[in-house]
Amino acid sequence: MADQSVKQFTLSAWIAAFVLIALLTLCVPMFIRMPLATDVVFYDLQAETVRNGGTLYKDVFETNMPGIMWLHMLIRPIIGKSSDALRLVDLVNFSGSVLLLMFWNRRNQISVTGMLWIGITLFAFYFSLTEWCHFQRDTIILFPALTALWLRRRQIDRILKSQQTDSEISKSTVWRWAFLEGLCWATAFWIKPFVAVPALCVWFGSLFLIRQPRKSLVDFSGLLLGGLVLGAAGIIWMWQTGAWLWFYDTFTDWNPEYVESRKAGWNSLRFAQFLYRFYPWFLLHLIAVPLALSTTWQCVKTWKQSKSPLETVQRDSLLLSLMYLGWLFQSCAFQHLFDYVHPPSHLLAIAVIGVYVGNRVQQQTLSWGWKTGMACFAVLAVLSFPNFKPDRIALWQTCLTHSSDLHLKAKMALMVQVDWEDLAAVEKFLRAQNVKDHELHCYNSTLVYLYPELAVEPATRYVFFDSILIFCPKHRQELMKSINDSPQRFIVTDLLESGFDRQTALAKSEDAKQLTPPAYPVSLEGAYPWSQPVVFRAGRYLVHQAQRPFGRFTGSGYIPTEEQVQTLARRQQQQKEKQQKEKSESASVSDK
Repeated sequence: MADQSVKQFTLSAWIAAFVLIALLTLCVPMFIRMPLATDVVFYDLQAETVRNGGTLYKDVFETNMPGIMWLHMLIRPIIGKSSDALRLVDLVNFSGSVLLLMFWNRRNQISVTGMLWIGITLFAFYFSLTEWCHFQRDTIILFPALTALWLRRRQIDRILKSQQTDSEISKSTVWRWAFLEGLCWATAFWIKPFVAVPALCVWFGSLFLIRQPRKSLVDFSGLLLGGLVLGAAGIIWMWQTGAWLWFYDTFTDWNPEYVESRKAGWNSLRFAQFLYRFYPWFLLHLIAVPLALSTTWQCVKTWKQSKSPLETVQRDSLLLSLMYLGWLFQSCAFQHLFDYVHPPSHLLAIAVIGVYVGNRVQQQTLSWGWKTGMACFAVLAVLSFPNFKPDRIALWQTCLTHSSDLHLKAKMALMVQVDWEDLAAVEKFLRAQNVKDHELHCYNSTLVYLYPELAVEPATRYVFFDSILIFCPKHRQELMKSINDSPQRFIVTDLLESGFDRQTALAKSEDAKQLTPPAYPVSLEGAYPWSQPVVFRAGRYLVHQAQRPFGRFTGSGYIPTEEQVQTLARRQQQQKEKQQKEKSESASVSDK
């Protein structure tokens, strides 16, 4: 009977290993050939600016911490400018996080089969996401954060073992490992500071588990100093490069307004779109949150009853649950509703569920309800998995044997942020105009690809111009000043990102001389950039010839329709007539 169970275990492990290898074989080539997100290109642009002698935050406006730019500055000279190479780095970093989550419960006798299925689920989730989520800060910092979590667990084990065996552990040992953990948390913090929330949750959980004030104080001092050392190193770098004062101004003057604007993004329509893109994976939170809360409560209840240290399996489940709950909370409470913010919380949800299921399987107490639920979810995940679609499978060999090009990126994109062929036509036109540094202004964030392709520096320091215009409306005078001070010759706009729907943006006018679509406000005057003459069009993209005076901004930064322009003109005319009438009546009364 025992030999049969061993045989079954071996067979199930081999099946899981085969599924994992098949999944990676199918998805990795497709993943590598997908385009980069606009944010990633923007970070590349900032890193290139600094390498060329520019100053971070001064020459390129940025609302984020500098860690992600440091990362690009570190790896780009090594891997080159290829988008494929950067996506490969992303895959390596993500694989590190997968391994840490797969092996988290290994010491509690989770089977190899269970570990492999956790890995399969983690990879399947990441490969199902759009390019907007890849090589983004939130997923990048998961690896150093998980490394810190492993160090935290080892520190707890070390202190509790000394207590149970009555053997004294040196304060220097506790301090050194805490210092190393602090470096890991600080590494993640420099990339995105919101990691502080799960870090605090994990540390408070460790206080509950250790309950030794003196050792906790030594542990905290090492943890804090590790963070401060790396923090000081970053500040010194910014001070020496001249970026510190600009960094300080951004985070004290601009960022409060940017953070406040996150509330407007959490609306029902955007949330529904978010759920659609994360289907069916968002359903995991409905299971993982109750599991994490239940685990936390059970650990507290067990400790109150026994007053003795928790077992290993309970400690591990508690730390992972606190990490998950803290991450989920900060991503929903403090950040914008952007897709790239939420993959880490889903990955941790998969791990929380995987640990629970693995423990239940080990105890042979997994109910049929759980088995049925997992089977149903697996069916939903397979049916919605993008790489199982015939049109993408047909491109697998091309992805395997060819590097990324314009046409392949267009076919492999899962989120149509860019019409690649039309953007290439714009690039060709601008190249023929011999555009130089600071002569090109890409109004919309989706146009950032033009700068590296043309090898020119932006007209202003505000690269994601439309985003800043929308999220920081109190600073429009600074934005307009940067426009007037720039030597820009051409302005490129994206009609789709500027408020038009796709059908309206791609429509053509019956007048052959009119390059703009019929709904474009041709009567609008003095409105930047819409009133600037259009000299070239490719689909949704317009190239404007810059003519001074540039005019003013209108509304929220989106392009008004012709009907809105006419309505605005009538209101302005009525207001003008009203003012003239009031002035005339006032003069008449004065004469009497």
